[in-house]
Amino acid sequence: MPRHGGEDPGAISGNLKEKDLNLKASLYMYDRLKDLGIDAKLTRDSDIYLPRGERIKKVKELYNNKPNVLLISNHINAGGGEGAEIVYALRSNPELANLALENIGKAGQITRGIYQRVLPENPSKDYYYILRESGNVEPMLVEYGFIDNKKDSEKLTNNLTDYVEGVVKAIAEYVNVPYTPPVNNKDTNNYTVQKGDTLYSIANKYNLTVDSLKKINNLTSNEIFIGQVLNIKPIQSNTYIVQRGDNLYSIAKNYNVSVEDLKEVNNLNSNILFIGQELLIPSEVIVEEDLYDIYEVVQGDSLWKISKRYNIPVEELIKINNLTNINLQVGDKLLVPKKEEEIYTVVTGDTLWSIAKKYNVTVADLKNKNNITNNLLSIGQQLIIP
Repeated sequence: MPRHGGEDPGAISGNLKEKDLNLKASLYMYDRLKDLGIDAKLTRDSDIYLPRGERIKKVKELYNNKPNVLLISNHINAGGGEGAEIVYALRSNPELANLALENIGKAGQITRGIYQRVLPENPSKDYYYILRESGNVEPMLVEYGFIDNKKDSEKLTNNLTDYVEGVVKAIAEYVNVPYTPPVNNKDTNNYTVQKGDTLYSIANKYNLTVDSLKKINNLTSNEIFIGQVLNIKPIQSNTYIVQRGDNLYSIAKNYNVSVEDLKEVNNLNSNILFIGQELLIPSEVIVEEDLYDIYEVVQGDSLWKISKRYNIPVEELIKINNLTNINLQVGDKLLVPKKEEEIYTVVTGDTLWSIAKKYNVTVADLKNKNNITNNLLSIGQQLIIP
């Protein structure tokens, strides 16, 4: 179960959001459990918000509130600590939690321990709602690391699925199902459809979208059959490492691709990027309509000043740049509305200096834009405002 989602981002640090990491962990866990022949279901498979009452209702409905069901609630911690920890319910034994944490440690993460936590006003009940109200299932809350710890944030960015694989291995051992490590078939060009496969599960396994998988194989529907051979080779691409101030729009514009293609080839479900992230740049491109310019932040800038300069509300400026921090740094690159050239007609009393001041440009830029070699203006003369 991926906690948070939609309007509830969970913990945030820089460009990392807990809801995105939780979903990544849960989708990986779901696919791996299916690979091992273990029946699995998700409370959400996209970036949507489920109120806690609805979330609990869905948990109980998925398996009719049966007692022989495991509930794994995937989380990312916050608060400045370091390492993974697991909370198990008062009604559960610690065996699965111990196995899972031990495997996460073997995958390279620091382990803090397993524990139970009680409700202060009623020590007979679990503190956490998901453990307390989840009925007859056997629940476990896994915290893979601290999003606001620099070392952990790097590990969560690069090694999250390794830690999740440790939990998968523990589940297999706990329910007495033979465990086999994940097979890396991503370097091959073809995949043979197995029993239980869907286009969604195959696409997710190979970092593709369903649409791109259908496009590669000329499929007109979502129907596939056992034994069918699918081409899973992605579009040829180059690699780009995300830098400070980058966003999907600025990268897409720089490489003359669409944001949609950039997200598709990288299997991105949101617009979140993080410094050091490796992106594939598709070589078969679709040019996106040029709606924005890139503005580089200079000393003294603020969101308010930039919003006034480009006649855009601060809230919209934050939204189109997907900002989680309103404090700007010199050198940051922001998307700003593309300005069409404005024409100004000279009236009595105008000077180059007064016009430049009115439009917040320099006299030199105004002269260069209009090929003016002196400071003389004539009434009715039309000037292009840079």
